[in-house]
Amino acid sequence: MTDATSPRSELDLDRSGLEVLSYDECRRLLDVQPVGRIGFVQDGSPVILPINYILDGGLIVFRSGRGSKLDMAMMGRPVCVEVDSWDIVSHTGWSVLAKGFAEHVIDEDEIDRLDRLPVTPWSRPDARHEWIRVMVEELTGRRISH
Repeated sequence: MTDATSPRSELDLDRSGLEVLSYDECRRLLDVQPVGRIGFVQDGSPVILPINYILDGGLIVFRSGRGSKLDMAMMGRPVCVEVDSWDIVSHTGWSVLAKGFAEHVIDEDEIDRLDRLPVTPWSRPDARHEWIRVMVEELTGRRISH
C-alpha cells in the first residue's frame, strides 16, 4: 500500500483503475461518515438496511430496536457494513466494506460506556435501546479519483 507522502502516480490501483485504500485509510473514512448500510442474510435472502454508527476502536457499533438487525446480532451472524461517499459533480468518491460478525451487547458496564458515545439513531431513537457491535475481520476500500 502507499502512504500519504507517495505521489499520485504510485497509487495502488485495482484492475478497474480504482485506488485500493489502505487499512488505516479505511478506518479514517469510517470515522468521518456517520451513516452506512448493514448487510446480512435473513431466511435465505439478502437484506441491506441503513444504520447510523460510530467506530469504537476496531468495532462498528450502533443502536437497534426489536427486529431483523437485533435478531441477526443475537445469533452472531456474519455481516458486512458498507459506507460510501461521492461527489456527483466531480465523479469522485470512495467505498469501504467491513466484513465480520454481529453481536448483541448485553454486558451492563459495556452498555453504560456505549450510551456515552456520540451516536443517536436518526429514526425513532426512543425505540432503539439495544446496542449491536460488529467485530470487523476484514476491511477493504476503493476510491474513484482522477
